[in-house]
Amino acid sequence: MSDNPMLYRDIVPLNRERHRNVRLDTSEKRFAISAGSHVIPAVVQEFSTASTHLPIVFMPGVGLPVAVFLVGLRSGKSALVGCEGEWKGEYVPAYLRRYPLMFGEVEGREPLVCIDETYSASENNGGERLFTDSGEDTPLLGERVRLVNEYFFAAKVNDVFVKTLVDLDLLHSIMIDAKFHSGESLALHGLLAVNEQKLNTLPDEDFLRLRKDGFLVAIYAHLFSLANIDRVRKLS
Repeated sequence: MSDNPMLYRDIVPLNRERHRNVRLDTSEKRFAISAGSHVIPAVVQEFSTASTHLPIVFMPGVGLPVAVFLVGLRSGKSALVGCEGEWKGEYVPAYLRRYPLMFGEVEGREPLVCIDETYSASENNGGERLFTDSGEDTPLLGERVRLVNEYFFAAKVNDVFVKTLVDLDLLHSIMIDAKFHSGESLALHGLLAVNEQKLNTLPDEDFLRLRKDGFLVAIYAHLFSLANIDRVRKLS
């Protein structure tokens, strides 16, 4: 786990003894951890719900592109996190909702529930505990483990979805030009989106493949979501 996912720095298996007194901040001001990122990973299952709130784009990745929510137009700065760590959008990405937990994969073993051990919450921060005094799981931990599990399998679907887009040559580079109220202008490069013209001219068998695999809804949600780029610009 040397190449840690975004936001995570020291991923270790969750242990009911070692992490007995860890508390999770469940307040509305817990999102400061993501203030330094203008993109947040996205999974296909949340495209439809999020598409009316956040733009969904793709970025080149190791091997395959990755789906992300564009949450800021200035590199390394989120427009959706307020000065006190509050989330200013209406939809909170699942990636943020699961933090600081995640599933870790070890070859030959079942996925393990892990935690970012650099997570700064302490037993005195007013958050909610993961374990009881006797070491039993709390309802909060059960809820978060369900989210972590759902995200883990959704990410597997993402891999198939993006590979299909690549195989059908549907992704193309886009550039976002933005002008801010201050008069400042910038151009954001390095993003990918589905080429709508290519989508509309796909051979019938390929279009039916997308429908059969359940990916058409996600594609149209992604295209619809691009209208939210201006919403992010106004917050940036």
